[in-house]
Formats: sequence, structure tokens, C-alpha cells
Amino acid sequence: MREQHPDDRLETVPKATSHTDPQRRVICQDCPGRLYSVGPGETLKNFELHLKNRQHRQRVADRVANAQTAGH
Repeated sequence: MREQHPDDRLETVPKATSHTDPQRRVICQDCPGRLYSVGPGETLKNFELHLKNRQHRQRVADRVANAQTAGH
């Protein structure tokens, strides 16, 4: 996913479950409050839809533009 969305800020965190069944979640750092369980089937598709979402894309574009402006 990072290859397809190199500017997106994503963080994986462990899900609070039993120690015998470790699961991961992905937090979208560009969209506060967005936490996704990732796995087979629909959950991964939902996360991919989020990455293509117009509001998400705009937040990423704004952050990248601000970083470039601050760097000059």
C-alpha cells in the first residue's frame, strides 16, 4: 500500500485482543479518528476505499503542499 500511496501517513498498531491471536489495526494519521481493522475481505477493501476518498486525498495533498512550502 505504501507503494501506491507514498505520501499517506499510516501507522499500524496492535488491536487489544488476546495474546494468542495478534491482530493489527491501521490508523490514518491524516484523518483523525480513523482506525481500521485490516485483514482479508471487506476490511481491507474498506481501508482501500478510505485511501481513495476525496476528503482523505485532499488532506494528504494539503499536508504535502504545506510541507513543501515550509521547506523553501
